[in-house]
Amino acid sequence: MPFMSNLSSATSEPLLLTPSELGLVSGERLEESTRGRINDALKEYGSVLLRGYDLATDQDFDNFIKSFDLENFPYDDSFSNAVRRNRSARVFTANEAPPDVEIHLHHEMAQTLTFPTKLFFFCETAPTEGGATPICRSDIALKKLTASNASFVESLKRKGVRYRNTMPATEDRASGQGRTWYQTLSVDSAQAAEQKLTALGYRYRWLPEEELSVQTPRLPAICSFNGSSEVFFNQLVAAAASWRNTADEAEARLVYGDDTLIDSTDLKLMIEVCYDSVVDLDWQQGDVALIDNLKVMHGRRPYRGKRSVLAALCSPMSREAMESTTA
Repeated sequence: MPFMSNLSSATSEPLLLTPSELGLVSGERLEESTRGRINDALKEYGSVLLRGYDLATDQDFDNFIKSFDLENFPYDDSFSNAVRRNRSARVFTANEAPPDVEIHLHHEMAQTLTFPTKLFFFCETAPTEGGATPICRSDIALKKLTASNASFVESLKRKGVRYRNTMPATEDRASGQGRTWYQTLSVDSAQAAEQKLTALGYRYRWLPEEELSVQTPRLPAICSFNGSSEVFFNQLVAAAASWRNTADEAEARLVYGDDTLIDSTDLKLMIEVCYDSVVDLDWQQGDVALIDNLKVMHGRRPYRGKRSVLAALCSPMSREAMESTTA
């Protein structure tokens, strides 16, 4: 049975699905046919908002995710350096950055060699004020960016991009990128960190206070997965707008894959174009959002008061597998 909606799938707006629209009793386990319908909607819209499913706790959320039968991607196994706290083997806090810090648009872990293809978010406590999750369809943003700055898009396609960020030795909870290099790399010594980074093709440099400046291998910035339309799959907006400032700022955070600088004017326009395509997801307690990470960027608006949004990563894809599916 096809989904009926007055929304256009050519927007960043998530499709709202309640239990009644799926023919479910609230709290009922999702069967295979229902999961199939949700996944069909996800393919078309890029994000689905599931509201009214009587979820209240992190364990409720964990059980709900399990019903989708997707491979878990433990946060400890990731190369992300956002500070988060696990609630279970699959559920963790979305980001421990302070409420006044904006988390800018990004594809989850698009700057790493393995990334989740699907994301779940759960509103445990609705924000008192602010705290929406902005979402942006990257295929839509790419079309707008191509229309406004085709030469920049062509350079990204041809050259790719390298990201540099600095990992602290002590957790920095005032930053959206404050996870230590010990945690991020899952190592217990500087020597082990160097060996791991070298094996993965990263460049690195030690800084004062045992901070570690790390630059990725050349990564694609525009991709097509499994024959789908091209998407702006990268971490450029977040990196340009808000990655952690350090004493190492003399070295560019972003360069093309051939190590040439990216013009700051191009980056500024890119941020404006992407945010022009944003829809804010305003949370209600108990909401679950399912996001196609290959198609949709997300972030976090600043907030006041209480807010608790939990997350889970699913169905990881490696760069090696990505190359086999990327046009």
